[in-house]
Amino acid sequence: MKILKYTFIVSLLVVLCSACGKEEDKNVIPAEPVNFKVNLNSADAVLRTPGSYKEYIKGNYPILAGESLGYGGLLIINSFYATNTPDLLAYDLSCPNELAREIRVKADNNGKAKCPKCGRIYNLMENGRVVSESSNLHLQRYVVVPTSNPDVFYITR
Repeated sequence: MKILKYTFIVSLLVVLCSACGKEEDKNVIPAEPVNFKVNLNSADAVLRTPGSYKEYIKGNYPILAGESLGYGGLLIINSFYATNTPDLLAYDLSCPNELAREIRVKADNNGKAKCPKCGRIYNLMENGRVVSESSNLHLQRYVVVPTSNPDVFYITR
């Protein structure tokens, strides 16, 4: 009986401790592979300018063997805060509120992206967080890995 009592108390403490604390951002976009190479010496040269962005959508962009663009496509932006070298950020184009592959946010030149269906605005310079309301949803962010060549970057999940 004592063992049951202690087990209950420990279980209750574990549940209470895990329920307290900062609420984490949620990644709600379905997990799709991301493996993409950006070369700033080729068609991706537009990304050299701070604040510039480029969208890569399946079917609209030639994809090499083994490359994948995530769930709804990729949005790659060079941070406004970049100095001498590009500071690329990569996001999935799908709106996390809509959860549909074909409903994609549209970026602007001010570092924001807006969903055409729900109207939510995401700040691309602040990890894709929602600007227009208090929410723990954000754009799915991907990892940008620089290479030994300063003009080539890999985008991965």
